[in-house]
Amino acid sequence: MEELVFAFSTDEFWKLMTYKKKGLIKENSEVLKRIVQNGLFLRRNKLEKDPSFKQIIPYAIISNKESFYLFKRTSRQTEKRLHNKFSLGVGGHMNPKDSMESKEQYLIDELKRELFEEVKLLNGCLIEDIEFIGFINDDTISVGRVHIGLLYNIHVSNKEVYINETDKMTADWIDKSNLAEFYEGMETWTKIAFDFYIK
Repeated sequence: MEELVFAFSTDEFWKLMTYKKKGLIKENSEVLKRIVQNGLFLRRNKLEKDPSFKQIIPYAIISNKESFYLFKRTSRQTEKRLHNKFSLGVGGHMNPKDSMESKEQYLIDELKRELFEEVKLLNGCLIEDIEFIGFINDDTISVGRVHIGLLYNIHVSNKEVYINETDKMTADWIDKSNLAEFYEGMETWTKIAFDFYIK
């Protein structure tokens, strides 16, 4: 069975927002609401070659006060372009569910699903807030032309966050003031999040 993923018309998106070829378009909750309410589930294999649609990818960084959880992908990851890259974000495509009473809640549920696929929160670590930051766009590369990221900051109550699949990635808490040391090895969306939000 072909995978269906959530997408939104590229033309319609840029009617709602000021075009930015590469970067972060800061928080706009009304635009987010329009996208979530009017997006479509379409065949992923068709969308990968169709820049007339943007596949919607919730992408969350994890923070505790002034520290950020920095992942390093290993060569055992399925996504080859991320091998040995540093990443601040967890995220992925949104697939349809049998029951979707509220698309806004569905978006948060998908974000949490992606989070808990990658990490577990132990020893009283709780999600304190899920903050929408803005939209990540990068039309300078082919994969970026068919995707748009919804950048979130998941604030957690302590640093008891642990990787689920330690063969596929490692991670550590890095103070905001030290993140720049890892910049050259960061994947594209992480660089954008760092440049336009964290730095």
